Amino acid sequence: MLTSNAELVQAWMQKADQLISPDSDDYIEALEKQLTYVEEEFYELMYAFRNEKRPQIIKEACDLIWVTYGLLHLHGVDPDDAFGRVYLSNWSKFPFTKVNGKVQKGPNYKPADLSDL
Repeated sequence: MLTSNAELVQAWMQKADQLISPDSDDYIEALEKQLTYVEEEFYELMYAFRNEKRPQIIKEACDLIWVTYGLLHLHGVDPDDAFGRVYLSNWSKFPFTKVNGKVQKGPNYKPADLSDL
């Protein structure tokens, strides 16, 4: 049974024949397409936020997550692993200060090490 959103996206991409090997002649084109999908979904989310009701905003935000997971899968990255590392890195910002509502890195901050992904 699939247990994470990343696994659900990966299974869908496999079924849709969208997971391309880095050795494939079409790999760079697939990455470019996926990045285009990320851009499209970002702008659809922005439009929904400014013009639509809450259910459409939620749908567009989920679509953006979906295509971002797809981009990571094409790069051969486990999105759950990467996200977990960023999650831990964000917790290392405590104690923190805020500037204009945005959390700033505190003295204990450790950047996420994603170099082995």
